Amino acid sequence: MQTKTDGVNDNDRHCAGPLAAGSSGLVWLESAHSEQLALCRELEEIADSLPSSVNRQKCIYAAKALGPLISGAHHYEEQVLFPWLAENLTIPHLQETLHRLKFEHCEDECFAEELTDALLRLGSGDNVNMEAVGYMLRGFFEGLRRHIAFEREHILSGL
Repeated sequence: MQTKTDGVNDNDRHCAGPLAAGSSGLVWLESAHSEQLALCRELEEIADSLPSSVNRQKCIYAAKALGPLISGAHHYEEQVLFPWLAENLTIPHLQETLHRLKFEHCEDECFAEELTDALLRLGSGDNVNMEAVGYMLRGFFEGLRRHIAFEREHILSGL
């Protein structure tokens, strides 16, 4: 896979197509949203299991899945979806919204790194502050769910 000079790789271009209903780009995004929401459910189960019923294997699995899943979805949105939206849709304040979503991506990725570390420690049986980990888990999955809901309701609904 070669990277083009505009920073979008060939695979991203293939996914983009025209982003009309049923296109491969929308299918990819819907799949990414579903995977992220499934991870949110796993993280919620971990949070609910604290402090005494922690499934260590689930923590390690979630830790390993978290970073790649979030960064992959963000890369697609920023390199394919957002540029397409900016060129093809006339939604009031779209540029400001896309800028805010990119900022949220940055925050989510930093939060995901910290959460990954906490989940790995929890999964390996290290002593962790269970209350802090529970707070981190809930803050992350609730924020991610809101982000996905916003994209679905206010951006993707216009396609």
